[in-house]
Amino acid sequence: MFRNITVYLDNQQQEFHESIRCGFIVAEDDKGEETFHNDLLDSSEYPGIQELIDDIVGIFDIQRQRVLITS
Repeated sequence: MFRNITVYLDNQQQEFHESIRCGFIVAEDDKGEETFHNDLLDSSEYPGIQELIDDIVGIFDIQRQRVLITS
């Protein structure tokens, strides 16, 4: 079971794009150990943060409030 998921946004994206893209994901388990998921979403583009979080919640089967987004 994961304690929380941190999603790092791709900051290499062109400024004229109105979508966001996931760079990589760090998952922390109940023991505090972290695992990195670099290619989990294959740099898929999302129209907004909520859609990205929806995918993360579904993939990791975690509560929405446990997903953190950073750039």
